[in-house]
Parts: sequence; C-alpha cells; structure tokens
Amino acid sequence: MSTKLNGSKFSPAGSRVPTELLPTAIRYEHARAVLFDQFGQHSKARECEKLKRYYERRSMDECI
Repeated sequence: MSTKLNGSKFSPAGSRVPTELLPTAIRYEHARAVLFDQFGQHSKARECEKLKRYYERRSMDECI
C-alpha cells in the first residue's frame, strides 16, 4: 500500500484517509457499524459511528 494511506503509527485515528476517499470511508464505516450492531458488538459499532462522524466533519471542512 502507499504511504499516503498507511500514514505512520503516530497518525491520529481517522487522519490516514485522503480527502478524495472520504465518501467511501463514510459509507464503509456506516456499513461496519450496522454489521457490528447486528452481531451484538455494540462497542465496536460505536467506534465505527464515531469514525464516521469524524469523516463527515472532515469532509465538510475540506471539501467546501
């Protein structure tokens, strides 16, 4: 994978996704949250929802 996607181990969560891939990342995290909810893993679902909201804010800030 490219270093653009990998970032470094010190990169904060959610910052490794490039701007052009934010819409895909938002859909992906939403789908993961739904699946984790269905399997009863509610803590992982909340983490996915948190990342999704972070990506949505980034998308609004960076794409406008």
